[in-house]
Amino acid sequence: MEMRYDLATNFDNKLIEKVAPFGIVKCLYGMLSEHIIGGGRPSFTIPNISQKQLKGHIKTAHEHGIKFNYLFNALCSDNREFSGKTNLQIRDFIKHIQDTGADIVTVGSPFMLKLAKNTAPDLEISVSVYNDIDSLERIRAWEELGADELTLHYGFNRNFKKLEQALKSTDLNLRLIANNTCLHDCIYRTNHANALAHSSQSNHESGGFFLDFYSLNCGKEKFESSGKFIAADWIRPEDVHYYEELCDKIGKTNLTLKLTERSRPTDWLVRVVKAYAEKSYDGNLFDILNYRNNEFTQVNRTPFIKGAILGKARAQKMRNMQEAIFPAQVYLNNKDLDGFIEPFIKGKDCSEHICDISELKNEKKNANSCSYCKDIAEKHLKFVGGDKARENCLKKAINSLEDLERGSMFKK
Repeated sequence: MEMRYDLATNFDNKLIEKVAPFGIVKCLYGMLSEHIIGGGRPSFTIPNISQKQLKGHIKTAHEHGIKFNYLFNALCSDNREFSGKTNLQIRDFIKHIQDTGADIVTVGSPFMLKLAKNTAPDLEISVSVYNDIDSLERIRAWEELGADELTLHYGFNRNFKKLEQALKSTDLNLRLIANNTCLHDCIYRTNHANALAHSSQSNHESGGFFLDFYSLNCGKEKFESSGKFIAADWIRPEDVHYYEELCDKIGKTNLTLKLTERSRPTDWLVRVVKAYAEKSYDGNLFDILNYRNNEFTQVNRTPFIKGAILGKARAQKMRNMQEAIFPAQVYLNNKDLDGFIEPFIKGKDCSEHICDISELKNEKKNANSCSYCKDIAEKHLKFVGGDKARENCLKKAINSLEDLERGSMFKK
């Protein structure tokens, strides 16, 4: 089979015109900067478009043979779905999204799936990665609820045996996120998803104000142990053919790869699509992975300005935190990773191991430890500006985390 892709949209119609000729993008996904349910990104990082622009963008996508998936993927809806007034508002909004021409909605809870099915039965229902679909039993349960598509837990990305079992177990479309850089087996994921949900819900008491403690920790852990950049469950363009061959071997075609990120400029997104279409990329792998860098430009600072005025947090401390969240760049020659995935194809299972980070923490090596990713990072990954830049980033992250944890972010 030829791999199909879902692509994040920044709502630039030129993006559609530029990626359509590659022929691999089957669906775009995105949402308004805020709505009653909320989604998986804070509103201050999402393009602020009107409902009219949304409808026009979907129309343009359809003209190029591309579907549109609207995101209702808040892991927590603040119990709004269980209150009479807001339940009706949610139903009205779902009907409106159907009227815009959207083909699919992504949900973040079983009840939201049922609500969407009953409100707009013609819409296909996709289930968010935030629901941690990490077993065959969970796949079966969501299928019985009526889902049409499932985004699998990151643990499937490099576990080919488990992925094969999943594909065989269902005819639902299954998605893997290909170019994210989330920490492997991240303990912050569920709490992060909850926080993000409230940061994009309309009329929420936060007003879109959100200090991203979780992304700050993500960066800190990577600066402490560069192997975590490698352990993140991304999939290189060069390795996509292994997933296609797996599908061919078992006679299944129900696999899609999802490409992020909605806050990126058009040229960056086109670069990502081109790399995966050609199954090759020459240059820094992190130029096509969702790592926070200077091209992560869509940030509305209004909630933070208001937050400072209202005394929600101290202005200078927030500026320091912003610098810490957008750290120094890393460089990893993508072609140096040729052959990287082979141990996983042969059965290597990360769930059976503990990542060895003893080079920085001087810990006693665990019997189940694995240094595969650490060794690759030590050999190939570089910080732009050298180790001094890494140490500076780590110091900034630690300082901002202490500001949050000790309360000095909020008071003198």
